[in-house]
Amino acid sequence: MRALLFTALWVALLMPLCAQSGIDPKESFNEGEFFFTRAEYEEAAYYFRKLVEHNPANSHFNFKLGECYMNIPGREALAIPFFEKATSRTVAKNQYNRKSFEETSAPWHAWFYLGNVYRIAGRLDDALDAYNTFVNNTAMYYGSYNVNVVENEMKSCERAKILMDSPVNVTFELLDSVINTSASELYPVVDAAEENLVFVRRLKFYDAIFHVAKEGSSWGIPVNLNPQIGSDGDFYPVSLSADGNELYLLRVSGMGKDLYVSYFRNGVWTKAESLGKPVNSTADETWACISADKQVLWFTSSRKGGFGGLDLYYSHRKGDKWGKPKNAGRIVNTPFDEESPCLANHDSILLFSSKGHYGMGGYDIFFTSKSGKAWKTPVNLGFPVNNTADNFGYSTAVSKTGYMSRIPDMDKQGSEDVFRIIFRSNHPLP
Repeated sequence: MRALLFTALWVALLMPLCAQSGIDPKESFNEGEFFFTRAEYEEAAYYFRKLVEHNPANSHFNFKLGECYMNIPGREALAIPFFEKATSRTVAKNQYNRKSFEETSAPWHAWFYLGNVYRIAGRLDDALDAYNTFVNNTAMYYGSYNVNVVENEMKSCERAKILMDSPVNVTFELLDSVINTSASELYPVVDAAEENLVFVRRLKFYDAIFHVAKEGSSWGIPVNLNPQIGSDGDFYPVSLSADGNELYLLRVSGMGKDLYVSYFRNGVWTKAESLGKPVNSTADETWACISADKQVLWFTSSRKGGFGGLDLYYSHRKGDKWGKPKNAGRIVNTPFDEESPCLANHDSILLFSSKGHYGMGGYDIFFTSKSGKAWKTPVNLGFPVNNTADNFGYSTAVSKTGYMSRIPDMDKQGSEDVFRIIFRSNHPLP
């Protein structure tokens, strides 16, 4: 009865505030939940922000808004003040009702999320303090969370300090305004000659895939490929073949994530077609690249039988089909996620992103080269190519030069641009 009375009083206090601005708080909460479950985090943030503005002390609403920003690339640091407020009132995970409008507390793992966004923002000591708070409450922590995941994040902060103390010699070239605009440009992929570039531009109502070709020493005019490949904004480029005639794509739908391919024929790109089984499965397949001779496909999958999370697999071409995929093995794969494979130097170098090797937190980009038939221990590409945010989607066919998207100034929140990256002679890349 006392709990019901408290809830009634709380709603009574909140309703006049919301009524003054013409919003229905419960409707805003439900709308925010709807968009969050659809991974439409910008839209979800709009509704949870309304609730936080009218009830700034509510840990539940602050946690919800923090989760939204945490999942928007380039805006993770905006979550910091909301997770800080959320952690003022926390409960054990099994006592938290995330779908309840009446909930007023945040779950204990708000401390872990706070550590993550501190880490992304480069506030490594603050991140370690938040992680330590999270793990030191034994009643709420042990038995409820994956200890290895948390320990890996804590170790990543210490590794980040070491890597940042020894930056690699690298040049970042911002591509010109034909490619980079005030919108976000993402997922750049190039062919071996750097004559063709495909990327995503995040437009107001949809994500568009653009193809731009070199005209002499400059880039030409980008062409929107969505009509050609049949994209409704649900396709994303993941790699180009070395000759620039095969474009591999990720398709994101309500059924999950699958891999597709489009071919450049007679001056146009064909409708994207699924790679089918056994490459695609009931699990998520999220990235792919093709060998220089087009006979081996490397891809990522969360299918059963791996080492944990997303793993790297490869498959040999058999006629017009792909053979049974093989796991790339424990030298490359870890119990954590591996992502975005990329082959360079005629397939003698494999670049990929991982959360599990010697990294700075989140995804870092690594490279490994062949030793006989086996791969050597992966090596971190180094800071500032890698930073404390997620780093993936590196594209190249020549090891010393690559392309990726990132926020130009990591100290500020903003849109991503496409950069060309040049490694200098003292870098360990072969």
